Amino acid sequence: MASKRMQKSLKFIEGELTNLILVNNAEYSDCSLIESKASTSPQFDGFMTAIFKLNITVKSHKSHEKINCDLIVKLMKGSEDFRTTTKYLTQFRNEVYIYGKVIPAFTAFLKDKNSSIECEKWVPKVYYHFYGKVPALSNFPESVLVLDNVSSLGFRNPLSYFELDLDHLFFMLKTIGEYHALSYAMRISDEDHFKKLVDGIVPLCYQDNNNGDNAYDVLHKIGLVRLFEYLDRRSDVYVGRVKDELESLRRKYLNCPTKMLDLLRGDDHPYSVIQHGDYNRNNVLFKYDDGGSKKPIDMRMIDFQEVRYGSPAFDLSFVLFMNASSATRDQHWEELLHYYHDTLFKSLMEILDCDEDDERLEVYKYESFYKHFSRFAIYGVFIVAHFLPWMDCSLKECELLAYHFKTNMKSQEFWDISMSAGGDATNEKIFDVVKHASKMGYLKVVLDEKEAG
Repeated sequence: MASKRMQKSLKFIEGELTNLILVNNAEYSDCSLIESKASTSPQFDGFMTAIFKLNITVKSHKSHEKINCDLIVKLMKGSEDFRTTTKYLTQFRNEVYIYGKVIPAFTAFLKDKNSSIECEKWVPKVYYHFYGKVPALSNFPESVLVLDNVSSLGFRNPLSYFELDLDHLFFMLKTIGEYHALSYAMRISDEDHFKKLVDGIVPLCYQDNNNGDNAYDVLHKIGLVRLFEYLDRRSDVYVGRVKDELESLRRKYLNCPTKMLDLLRGDDHPYSVIQHGDYNRNNVLFKYDDGGSKKPIDMRMIDFQEVRYGSPAFDLSFVLFMNASSATRDQHWEELLHYYHDTLFKSLMEILDCDEDDERLEVYKYESFYKHFSRFAIYGVFIVAHFLPWMDCSLKECELLAYHFKTNMKSQEFWDISMSAGGDATNEKIFDVVKHASKMGYLKVVLDEKEAG
């Protein structure tokens, strides 16, 4: 039997929310509602969200034709205490802001520009967005997002759940390169407007002022403890420069990894952008060609809960460290970084209608960009240490992780499954990322800089 919360949600979606969708979208201005039907199942749900399919049938007063609209409704999960501890309230508020304010502002900014960028194709079409009190659901803040169900257009999760090939990575890098370019272009052309956009993002800190452990503290500490527990058993490979750098990390940040993350979170003008924040294969949808090929031909971004204003390296190191195989990183790392930067830089030239020698673009040339990236790329290592086990483990282990995290993230049960999920095969993948970061100088640059400070 459906839970009380589920019953409330279905009633809200089929009633009040359906009316809001019809009122707030001009395409339905001459239509009357025939039927609204919402459905859900456990496989629809995201980790932090309850996902509903909504089919609305309306009749046009002009043509007398019936029109069907397939939508996705995204609501928050959890009690008020859980949402506070996990920072979900801030995360979902910011996500609604990205869909409802930032991307429309970027789209409007491009309207009179000679640009090939189509912001409206970055994400599924938004039919309704709201953050605040929804009495029909609860007495505390809720987020409500209604998006086009693009599965009917052929979009789906990546065919590979584990690692992405070059075709997929290039698509992700192109999209995020365009997205980041809008931050730079708007700041250069209309700094006041851009500042107002940034000010609308609620700062999402990793640490809390009350000295209590939040979800970031728990997850990132487990990630580092797990990494060092593995390396302490592997004296055969834990040697040399990577050991020196990691031991510095252990001394300074093992008990407070979020301190390092908050240092990285700071504004590094002029490189800071409005991030995606959670730019991973589970937060994008691909469309494939009709010939049965595994080659993607289009893409949409979803799930902006971790959005911050900060280094583009957060998105870039996340996608490359979490989604590229060890072989891809070794063979194509510079190619991938250059592809992202080429997209970013060409987008800027196009939007600003200037050439590559324009003095406004000097700081965004590859050498300067790479120097900035190198200082912040360690962020992706922190992400991999705690999140790769979730993506790499068995379905049963993943279900246990999610269950114990929602039940009590500070429990011994959650600690134990987090330390073991995926086994040493996953630990080896994590260490491969760490070794690559060390080889590229990303660990030494950041750790030496922070230690000197």
